[in-house]
Amino acid sequence: MASDLTAKQLSYAYDGKLALAPINFNVPYPSKVAIVGDSGAGKSTLLNILSGKLRAYRGSVQIGTKELNQLPLAVLQSQVLYIDQLPYVFNETVRYNLTLGDNFTDQEIWHALAESDLDAYVRLLPDKLDNLAGENGRLFSGGQRQRLALARGLLRDRKILLIDEGTSSLNRASAIAVEDQFLSLKGVSVLFVTHQLHSENKDRFDQIIQLHSPAEQH
Repeated sequence: MASDLTAKQLSYAYDGKLALAPINFNVPYPSKVAIVGDSGAGKSTLLNILSGKLRAYRGSVQIGTKELNQLPLAVLQSQVLYIDQLPYVFNETVRYNLTLGDNFTDQEIWHALAESDLDAYVRLLPDKLDNLAGENGRLFSGGQRQRLALARGLLRDRKILLIDEGTSSLNRASAIAVEDQFLSLKGVSVLFVTHQLHSENKDRFDQIIQLHSPAEQH
């Protein structure tokens, strides 16, 4: 189901209050898209719609020809990966944090780590894949936790990555490095919510979706 994403007059309201003003967009597969807008413009609301967390939207948003809220959640989640600002890391092995109990070969795991630019770091750990990640994932920096979450998704062949303020807690150099990794991925669409477009990477996005606060629509 590697397909385009298309929205027509897509909006969302909480308790009658508009949280996402009507928007239209088309994201051809595969694309790299930045989603920008002031606080309260609905950036996270949009990602929550696209990830299937919010189903009662207005208007239309389709993956290919399928209306998103008509797709079974399991089908949607088999294609879409949502990465929040601070991905959860279990106090388990690196291997478990990637497989989450599913069966993958070491070759598949290392390939996902390589695509996420995390393989060199893991190979330096004393027990490599079987090294404990530590309480709250203390073995990994903020940027590395983003890459770990990315590897989880790539391991499961997710085709659409939704990244919510993925670099907001990182310094500039680390933020740009993480963005570089997302932007370099082949065969996936990436929708990247950010409060700050870095000049180094701005021109690498295929398109920029600008959201406006619902209050500005009146």
